[in-house]
Amino acid sequence: MFARSDRTDQRQVSRLGVARVAVVAVVAAAAAFAFSAGDAAEIPDATPLDAPPALVLANATPATHEAVRPAPAPAPAADRTRPPTVRMPMSKVAPVFSFNGFRDDADLRLNGSATVADGRLVLASGRDRAGSAWATTRIDPSRSFSTGFSFEISKISDGIAFVVQGRSGTARGSSGEGLGYGARPDTGRPRIQPSLAVEFDTWPNRFDPVDRQHVAVTRNGDVTRHLVWKEPGFSLYGRGVVNVWIDYDARLHRLRVYVSRTSGFRPARPLLTTSVDLRRIVGTGQAHVGLTGGTGITTVADPVEAVTAWNLKLR
Repeated sequence: MFARSDRTDQRQVSRLGVARVAVVAVVAAAAAFAFSAGDAAEIPDATPLDAPPALVLANATPATHEAVRPAPAPAPAADRTRPPTVRMPMSKVAPVFSFNGFRDDADLRLNGSATVADGRLVLASGRDRAGSAWATTRIDPSRSFSTGFSFEISKISDGIAFVVQGRSGTARGSSGEGLGYGARPDTGRPRIQPSLAVEFDTWPNRFDPVDRQHVAVTRNGDVTRHLVWKEPGFSLYGRGVVNVWIDYDARLHRLRVYVSRTSGFRPARPLLTTSVDLRRIVGTGQAHVGLTGGTGITTVADPVEAVTAWNLKLR
């Protein structure tokens, strides 16, 4: 009797277990169906992130009209093809002065044909002209500095120069081949000395090192002697602005010149590098810094040599 009773109990327990399993299975199936019907749209989709929006929506449950929002329209083609803005050459230290365009001649000493017009510093305009513009703030030539400027020359003329000089705020060189800062020594024409100049020469003269446009470093207004020179690889006149960066390291007595026509960002390598002791050349503890320009009598009618931006910073 006891054995039969045990077997009966075991059968009842087994049936009860099967019933419980069946109930659990039914409940789980119902829950899964409810979850699938109500929450399918919230399940993370395995579609790649870069798939089109339409493919992602197709894998979700249908949404109402308010839930479906059109994808943002792509930016107009004009925004993607807009040319980069040409930035004014700058260094990372607070400037001694900075001209982002020229509203007037404040903080400048203008001489000769130099004037301010239409937001530009016009150094020379027309034939046989010479002009110079000196910052009213002078610098110590025994200090390192960085300067940057942008210039434009409308037609072939003679060119412009960046000059550091120890003479005066009224100093000006000759027109034409003198580029507003210098002259040939055998002519007796005015030239600025003592000085150091970085010239951007657009007109080939018989005394120039190359029968083409060039960038060069000269001393004491002598346009016939070039400490170092090189062709820029592009035209210095017409076709927009030319950007220039000049770094002087007073400790190493090293001058570097960078030139670009394609952007407002300084090239990785300088066009010119030369060794100069600026303090010894200028001969004073307070030097004038400025820009000069000159046109000749044989240049194209009405060329304009102008600077659009200029800054200088001590380092």
